[in-house]
Amino acid sequence: MSTYLERLAARTATVGTVLCVGIDPQPEALPPGFTPNLGGVERFCEILLDAAVPYAAAVKPNLAFFEAFGSEGMAVLERLAGRIPSDVPFVGDAKRGDIGSTAARHATALFDSLGCDAVTASPYLGAEAIAPLLERSDRYIYVLCRTSNPGAGELQGLEVAPDPAIGAPAEPLYARVARRAVNWGPGGTVGLVVGATAPAELERIRDIAPGLGLLVPGVGAQGGEVEPVLRYGPATAAPSGGRPGGGLIVNISRGIAGAAAGISPDAPSADVAALIREAARQWAARLPASA
Repeated sequence: MSTYLERLAARTATVGTVLCVGIDPQPEALPPGFTPNLGGVERFCEILLDAAVPYAAAVKPNLAFFEAFGSEGMAVLERLAGRIPSDVPFVGDAKRGDIGSTAARHATALFDSLGCDAVTASPYLGAEAIAPLLERSDRYIYVLCRTSNPGAGELQGLEVAPDPAIGAPAEPLYARVARRAVNWGPGGTVGLVVGATAPAELERIRDIAPGLGLLVPGVGAQGGEVEPVLRYGPATAAPSGGRPGGGLIVNISRGIAGAAAGISPDAPSADVAALIREAARQWAARLPASA
């Protein structure tokens, strides 16, 4: 049984990029010609996946955009997941985090029912709360560490006291999360979410956690720059270091999905696909994998 990091490295080597295609479909933001409802969302996402996935190291649907439609929305997500080739890691952006028994059901729902290879989770309740997610040796958890939103520093930047028991100095909360996460799980099942909009924090986190894989949102529409991400994003130590891409994936959502925003309402699906395909190709080229 291969690990998530092995599967990610294999796919990254195949496509030569650390691009992760984000799937965040808002009905009102669909290109002209797509109805602003669940049917339009499914049709557009089918085109988006088929056009962009050949250039992607991973795919990351945001579950909330499908959960908003209830059971029918989740059925659409399940059908879309079935279109993702088996060699492309499927990252469920779920941002779960709860007490252990609930987390165990999260693991069943996300890993077994939906088929996610990796998921995002909140560390706010501590390691024991997400342990059922971390303990799956063939799956992976990206723990929210320093996120890309403008208000991230409100809590994540709070200074916490030194902890001599783990050799931690006084430091921001995001740094303590990274320091703690290094020792969570059985090894090789935990990474971090770190936004490209905080390059100084990204550099600091990489120093603290040299071996953890990173999921980096915030490049493109949110204003994050590519260069610092490619400099500090790849891991420099085991278990992620030394693999193609260094365990890094960089999420691009609107930069690809929005490529067809100005198309004519009468344009055929093939034209929509061509615009998305070219955007994905360009982002893949901007996000080359390290050796």
